[in-house]
Amino acid sequence: MRIVMSGQSSNDDIYLFVMRHGEAESPRVDDKSRQLTPMGRQQAANAAIWLKEHYCTNGSVDLALVSPYRRAKQTHDVVSADIVAEKVESNEDIVPEGSPKLVSDYIDARIHSATNGKKPIRSLLVVSHMPFVSYLVDELCHTYTTSLFSTASIAVIQYSLSQHKGRLVTHYQGL
Repeated sequence: MRIVMSGQSSNDDIYLFVMRHGEAESPRVDDKSRQLTPMGRQQAANAAIWLKEHYCTNGSVDLALVSPYRRAKQTHDVVSADIVAEKVESNEDIVPEGSPKLVSDYIDARIHSATNGKKPIRSLLVVSHMPFVSYLVDELCHTYTTSLFSTASIAVIQYSLSQHKGRLVTHYQGL
């Protein structure tokens, strides 16, 4: 069964959704344990509804890569009420100071290896942090615009397997 998403142009293209976590508590000594605020939960819920209405009409993605930080995991939990990931991986490399090049290469390798398997990856959600999400979009698209991400915003990238490169389709910035 093939996942059909609005705007999908070819069998070579995959949709990547790069999302920043929702609004979090004020900084603490331990940045990893910061939680979402009620506003952050609402932002994540609104973003999930938008994503489901425009790109994930079947209510699922094939893979979600989620930062191990509490606010990112909570954001993913909220999104999961509307969009379920067939597989979820906590990824230590998608933290604020992570390497966008390393993660871009990992995503490309992961997608390529799945292409030869029983279940290709056609849609992938990344839930992470600023400034990492901005740099990751640049790395995936081979551009250097360093877009700002408001909390719970989502960059939609159409990724070409054959070109090993993405194209920014849209950037949902919330309400």
